[in-house]
Amino acid sequence: MNKKVFVFLLCLIVIFVFSGIILAQGKKGKAAAGGKAVPATGAAVWDYLKKEGYSTKWKMWPKTTEMYPGPEPHGAFLTTYVNDPALKAITGKRGKFPDGAIIAQDNYSKNKKLKFISVMYKVKGYNAQDGDWFWAQYKPDGRIESEGKVDECIKCHAAQKSNDYVYTSKLK
Repeated sequence: MNKKVFVFLLCLIVIFVFSGIILAQGKKGKAAAGGKAVPATGAAVWDYLKKEGYSTKWKMWPKTTEMYPGPEPHGAFLTTYVNDPALKAITGKRGKFPDGAIIAQDNYSKNKKLKFISVMYKVKGYNAQDGDWFWAQYKPDGRIESEGKVDECIKCHAAQKSNDYVYTSKLK
């Protein structure tokens, strides 16, 4: 084989390999569910949470415990779980959550009975003026109470805009 043809083919192979690596890394950072972004709908997010086993397999928000005292409207006691992208943003003190970050919070009554599950899901381009958060609240059986650009959630959490709309702890 001609030396020029060999070098040309080698360069082509290298370009294809690096392109594949770059594309794979881009998709990995944006995906929440096994390479695919979870659609920003209440049903899709709930299905993902169940499939993931968020309350048994995810980590709790750092420096929180099960059923720590919480404020209304969430409940007297809270347990807050985060997926890996959210956990890395919190522990890395990144100041902002990446696309695909999910925070799931179990909200309990004074009697420590699960009242509902609140979710914040970061979706790039979903709602840029309010931090790109998709909001959802579910009954313990998964029935959707509210979902989407929930006014009540946005108005309250906007007070923490400089902390990417979260209250649990500082992100920087």
